[in-house]
Amino acid sequence: MVADRRTPTRIRARWPVVVITGKGVLLAETRDISSEGVFISCEEPLTAEEKLRVFIMAPNHRPLEIPAEVAWSNPHGSDQKSTPKGMGLRFTKDSGEQRVRLQDIVAQHHKTKTGSPLEKK
Repeated sequence: MVADRRTPTRIRARWPVVVITGKGVLLAETRDISSEGVFISCEEPLTAEEKLRVFIMAPNHRPLEIPAEVAWSNPHGSDQKSTPKGMGLRFTKDSGEQRVRLQDIVAQHHKTKTGSPLEKK
């Protein structure tokens, strides 16, 4: 297995997401997430660099609202397990408390799934 080289802890999680775009609302689901970005599975991925407001519904937590932009998009995915339709989002602004909350939620989720302490990076 090849290690993920992205530095913040990234977890696999399927949490509901509401994305607010200039054209309306998009309902989606996370597939993996870190404090710097998220991959979301959705039927109609948006174009790169589009600015968004993302509401992430992590279990047992208040919704997180984090500004983001589309880093990349996969509009042609076919198998929901191996190559789902979706897009990678990069969180654009350090929204202070929300990003810290997200980092804590990701770390907590990672610890409960692995049973081991996290490395500080």
